[in-house]
Amino acid sequence: MAVVAIDLAACINCGWCRRVCPTETIKYFSTGHRTHVVEPDGCIDCGICVPVCPVDCISVVDYEVPVIALTEAKTKAKAFAANQRRMKQDRDAIVARTIAKIPKVSTHA
Repeated sequence: MAVVAIDLAACINCGWCRRVCPTETIKYFSTGHRTHVVEPDGCIDCGICVPVCPVDCISVVDYEVPVIALTEAKTKAKAFAANQRRMKQDRDAIVARTIAKIPKVSTHA
């Protein structure tokens, strides 16, 4: 199993990696410094954070995550995904209701 590591010297603290992490394993300011760090026991090796980094400062390192921590992280990721889906469905419903309220305009002149 591998986890991601952030090169703090290259990181510009944009926060994209933290925003897309399904297990909320990437933390900001958890060390008392303005940096992003990865809690390796929560990483599920999904790789979502790597391509969103604009300065390519995220790399993969070998690390064995304890089975209990990995199970908890995967459960958290599933809950995150379910919440994202629920929010999308809520947005879609709001858009549909809003469009339904728009008065129909006649195209006859």
